[in-house]
Amino acid sequence: MRFRDLAAVLLCCCCFGLGAAVESAVLEVDEVQVDYRDGRYTAGFVLHVPVTSGVAQEVLTDFEHMADFVPNLSSSTVLARTGNVYRVAQRGVANVGPFNFSFESERRIEVLADGRILAQALSGSARSMRSEMRIQGEGRVTRLEYRVEMVPAQWVPSSLGVNVLRQELAEQFSAIVREMERRQRLKSSR
Repeated sequence: MRFRDLAAVLLCCCCFGLGAAVESAVLEVDEVQVDYRDGRYTAGFVLHVPVTSGVAQEVLTDFEHMADFVPNLSSSTVLARTGNVYRVAQRGVANVGPFNFSFESERRIEVLADGRILAQALSGSARSMRSEMRIQGEGRVTRLEYRVEMVPAQWVPSSLGVNVLRQELAEQFSAIVREMERRQRLKSSR
């Protein structure tokens, strides 16, 4: 078993760096659905956040400042931008149980006018990776629907991979949602 490879693959599976442990979960682990079939992981969730869709999209596309609110990122940089298409590089250190290790990834991210954010890995520890975030405003509440599909570059035990991916997605998006709520409070207090 290559635990280091598993963790690196799972850390690169989303369009954002995955979060380290956070104080309290906004997205519970059991709300994240993860499946493994024929070497491919799929994961997703639906979450309702008490913010406007504009605030949600602002946070989800704030790649230059993402390291400020996603705990395990040390850097997040826009390498290039053409209109609504970004090329983003991220680096960080992940803590998975007693293991600590560095990771980096590069992604092509496209922000569509219909409220979707599409990401594809360009480099990293996955043979293939695609994700989609759907942002749908419902007044002062926003529905986030996320799905990721990936094939790791190295074989990993599926039961371990499913559990790690579920935990990491819950922690990452809990941190992102807290930032959304913080920014919404700031906008509301003006």
